[in-house]
Amino acid sequence: MGKHKERLVDIAGDKTGETERAYRIFDGKKTEWVPKSQVEYNEDDGTFTMPEWLAKEKEFI
Repeated sequence: MGKHKERLVDIAGDKTGETERAYRIFDGKKTEWVPKSQVEYNEDDGTFTMPEWLAKEKEFI
C-alpha cells in the first residue's frame, strides 16, 4: 500500500443483511455485500464509511 492516506467516503444506504464478516447495503439503486473489515457502519444516521476504492468497485460512486 502506498504512503498516501486512503480516502474515505460516506455512503447512505440501508443495511439489508449482515453476517459475521459483511454488511449487505442497498443504496437506493443496487444491493452489494461489503466486508466489515473495510467498512464502518453508523447506525445513528445510516451511513457506511468505506475506502473510496471499495465504493467505486461496488459502484456506489
